[in-house]
Amino acid sequence: MTRGPILSARNIVKVYPNGVVANDGVSIDIYPGEVLGLLGENGAGKTTLVKILAGELEPTRGEVLIDGRPAGLKSPLDALKAGIVLVPQHPRLFEGLTVAEDVGLTLKLAGRKVAKADVRGILRRLSEDYGLEVDPDARVSGLSMGERQRVEILRALSLDARVLLLDEPTTHLTPMESRSLVELSRKLAREGRAVVFITHKLREALEASDRIAVMRHGRLVGVLPASEASEDKLIRLMFGDRPLPARAESVGSARPQTGFQEAGGPVLAVEDLWVRGRHGGWAVRGASLEVRPGEVVGVAGVAGNGQRELFEAIVGVSRPARGRVLIASVDVTKSPPITRIRLGMAVIPEDRLGWALVPGASIAFNVALGHIFTNGRVLVDWSQLERLAIEAIRLLKVKARAPRDPVDSLSGGNMQRLVVARELLRRPRLVVAMNPTAGLDVRAATEVRAALKSIALRGAGVLVFSEDLDELTEISDRIMVMSRGRLHGPYLKPYNLEAIASAMTG
Repeated sequence: MTRGPILSARNIVKVYPNGVVANDGVSIDIYPGEVLGLLGENGAGKTTLVKILAGELEPTRGEVLIDGRPAGLKSPLDALKAGIVLVPQHPRLFEGLTVAEDVGLTLKLAGRKVAKADVRGILRRLSEDYGLEVDPDARVSGLSMGERQRVEILRALSLDARVLLLDEPTTHLTPMESRSLVELSRKLAREGRAVVFITHKLREALEASDRIAVMRHGRLVGVLPASEASEDKLIRLMFGDRPLPARAESVGSARPQTGFQEAGGPVLAVEDLWVRGRHGGWAVRGASLEVRPGEVVGVAGVAGNGQRELFEAIVGVSRPARGRVLIASVDVTKSPPITRIRLGMAVIPEDRLGWALVPGASIAFNVALGHIFTNGRVLVDWSQLERLAIEAIRLLKVKARAPRDPVDSLSGGNMQRLVVARELLRRPRLVVAMNPTAGLDVRAATEVRAALKSIALRGAGVLVFSEDLDELTEISDRIMVMSRGRLHGPYLKPYNLEAIASAMTG
C-alpha cells in the first residue's frame, strides 16, 4: 500500500439525541487495494461509523476525508457521487419494484443514464461473474432476505464504487455464497478498490482481510495486519477480559421440568403442507415435520427454497393451500397468529423492525406487546411491564440505557437480543425462529443459542430455520433439509455434513 488513504475518519465523535455515545474519537485510514475487516460486539459503534463514512449520518465532531481533503458529505447521494457505497445489514429495497427497476433507480440517482434492458444485462453479467444469482425481473416483495442481500451487493457493484462499505454482508447468505463474497472482496481489492468488511464471524474476517480493526464501546481499540491476528487475540480485543459464555451444546442434558414431554404428543405437527409462493407457484410441497417437547429441530437450506414460506405458514402469517398445522394437538391451520400465540407459541422472525418490533415505540412497549397478546389484556400495568422490560434487558444483556428509550435506538444485534429475550420470558411451549443469530457478534450468538437450548431443556419444543449449518449442528437434536420446497430427513447425530450439504444443493 504505497498510495495514500482513499477515505479517512478523523477524531469522529457521534452522540445520539438520547445521550448514547456511539463513536468516541475514532480515527482510521482506508486504503485502495485492501480489505479492512471491522470487528466489534453488538453496539460497539461499527454501523454508526460506516453510516458517517457513507453520508447517512453527520458526526457530532470530527471529519471525513476523501483523498486527503475534507469530504463535506451531507447526504448518501454525496457519497454515491464520490464513489462510496454502503451495503447495509438490513436490505433497503423498494417493495413495489422489480430488481432491475430498483437497481436502475439507484443508477439514475447516482447520475447515470442506463436503459432498463441494459440494467438487466448488467445484473446478469454481475450475477454470473460473482455467483450471486438473482432474477432481474423478480419483484422485490417476493424475495427472501438472502436474495435481498444479494440485490444490495449487486446494486453496489453496478455503481462501480471506489469504496464499498459492507455491513454484515454475509448475514443472509449461504456458506457457499459467503465464501464467494469473501473471494469477491479480495478480487475488488486487487482491482484497486477499498473494501470495509464488517462481520461478527472471526474466521471470515481473517480470511477476507488485509488489516483488521476492532472497536469496543465506541472506541477503536486496535488495528493489526490479518497475518498477525488470531481468533483468541481478536476476542480479547472485542471483549476485554470477559470470558465467553458456554456453547449451547454444553448447556446440559437435564430432563425437561414441565409436563409437556410426559403428555406424549408433539407440540407442533405440520402435515402435508402445500404453500404457494409470491408468484403463484408452489413454494412448499407436501412438507411434514414434528417438534416434540424438550427438543430442538433445525431446518437447513439454501435461501429461496421455501423456508420463508413454511415459516410464515407455521406462525400464521400466510395460509396454506393444503395440509394442516397443529399446536398442542389443536388444528390452527386457518387460525390467525394471535390464536397460536395464546396456545403458547413464541416467534423470533428474521425481520426485526416492522415485524418483531415497532419502530419509534419504547423498549418497554415492545416487550409489552407479547404479554398483551398472550393475556388478551386491554388495560395494562405499565410499571409492571417496565419491570418486565428490565428483566428482558438483563436476560440477554441488551445494551440499553432505559426501558423508555425508543427501540430503534438499539443496534441491530441488541434489537435481536431483545426480541429473543421477550419471547423466552413468556415461557412458551413452542418457539419458532428464523435465523435467530443473524447479525450477532460471537458472544451474543452464543448466548442466544444457549437460551434456545435452555428453553428446550425446560420442556418447550424449538424449531429453528437457519442458513448457518454450524449453528444447527450445535443446537439441534434433529435436522431437516429444505430443498426446492420439499423437506428431507431427518438427519440425526452424529451429523453427516456431506449428506446434509448434498441435500441442501439438491
